[in-house]
Amino acid sequence: MVLKLVQVVPAHVGKGWSLDWNPNGDKLISCGEDKIAKVWQFKSDNGKWSLTSESKFAETSHQKTVRDVAWSPCGKFVVLASFDAQVTLWEIKKGKFDMISVVEGHENEVKSVAWSPSGKYFASCGRDKNVMIWTLIIEKDDVDVECAGVMTGHTQDVKRVVWHPYEDILVSASYDDTIKLYENDIDNGDWSTITSLTGHNSTVWGINFDSTGNRFVSCSDDKTVKIWEKTSQKTWVCVCTLGGYHKRTIYDVSWNKITGLIATACGDNHIRIFKELMAMNELERNRFEQVFAIKVSIADVNCLAWHPVHEDILVSTSDDGNLRIWEWEDDYEKI
Repeated sequence: MVLKLVQVVPAHVGKGWSLDWNPNGDKLISCGEDKIAKVWQFKSDNGKWSLTSESKFAETSHQKTVRDVAWSPCGKFVVLASFDAQVTLWEIKKGKFDMISVVEGHENEVKSVAWSPSGKYFASCGRDKNVMIWTLIIEKDDVDVECAGVMTGHTQDVKRVVWHPYEDILVSASYDDTIKLYENDIDNGDWSTITSLTGHNSTVWGINFDSTGNRFVSCSDDKTVKIWEKTSQKTWVCVCTLGGYHKRTIYDVSWNKITGLIATACGDNHIRIFKELMAMNELERNRFEQVFAIKVSIADVNCLAWHPVHEDILVSTSDDGNLRIWEWEDDYEKI
């Protein structure tokens, strides 16, 4: 078992903050401290995968760091989150990115953005402790954005928003050490909190769902990774805690939807891979072990994501501003 480095790509001046694949995985967008979003083409040449620069945008659109990027499920729109308290919406037309809306509502830095699986909504969160849900309205050639809800339950900075893979259920992670889930009431159209989860002892930085949507993984400043499982419509419980592996804050986590492997991005400059152990009975479910760890660079690893189609490909970005392509080699059985 080995995570093999395939390519190092200089991407951003200063820190590389975030990245996201388009739906079919032939393009990647990255963003960073240099206030720019960059588009990369992902392809294979004689069996070797590579990222090549295609274009860049938002060079003058944001006054501060672009902290996060999210590609819509239809592949036609992108949202950016910035420390200038703004979210910008971009439409892709003939390969070009046109800014069609500046979405204002947050009072301070916006930390994360994410699209719902239906593409009807996107969410944002920030230092103002708020989670905001936005409705995308498309009428013929016109695209508009309306605020659908403002969730004010967190008591500190909200670090991450992530949607359930199949349902319009939103999850947020915060500096207040909690995770909250939200849903839309189909009768009155209001968004409300389903539940608030406690268990981490410090800031929760990242969340990612498995392929079923019945479990998600969280990572924290407390140096642990936790697996949460759905037991009823409004109840989620922690079924596994992975501790003792990471030496510093865990900033991001990605659950491979095909192989079931979990990758973590850590402030100790390492990427770690965890594998679920085969369960012989119900009592042996939700057990994981670390199967690989590698030092990436001398800089924090801030974000990583498995490829949506090619299950062995992982891409990461770090404080050094570089993108890295990794290829996982293993004889595992897909789960």
